[in-house]
Amino acid sequence: MQPEMGFHRYTGTAPMMAYGPWRGMAPPGDCRQCGQPKAFCCCGGGRECRKEAKELLVTPGTASNPTSTLRSLNINTLKGANDSAVTSGTAFIGGGCCVTLAIEYAPSVATAAFGVAVIAVDSEGTTLIWARGEPAGTPYRVHECIVTTKPGATLTVDVLNCTARVRWCEVFSC
Repeated sequence: MQPEMGFHRYTGTAPMMAYGPWRGMAPPGDCRQCGQPKAFCCCGGGRECRKEAKELLVTPGTASNPTSTLRSLNINTLKGANDSAVTSGTAFIGGGCCVTLAIEYAPSVATAAFGVAVIAVDSEGTTLIWARGEPAGTPYRVHECIVTTKPGATLTVDVLNCTARVRWCEVFSC
């Protein structure tokens, strides 16, 4: 029995074309779902998100903070450290969805204990704190996924005898 003309079932792979609506491929400026130019797209697939990398760098002596979180935390490694050396920096976290913070830090003086605290306070008043004290001689460190917070949060980083950089990506819909 022969299939009707034009109604047979194709069982091969997608045609090999430079661009097409197959598997999300579309020429630049066209929707990835329907293949139409974005100006004529009705399916909503032409909407794209943009990621913007952000960071907050805090170095010793950048700004003093007399109510430092490091002073109030009971970190054994920092016992006897000079509290007047605590400095801090602040940033605002924006975007359209949750943000995960990563930190990298290194001692400013190799023979002294050092510490870092990251405080995120979101727009609803939830406070998340990540802190770490390190003994003298500890090298450069990186920690990822230390805190996850919402857009609208205020970020504060306190450092003692070290330089710290907190990084995150803000996602925006265009």
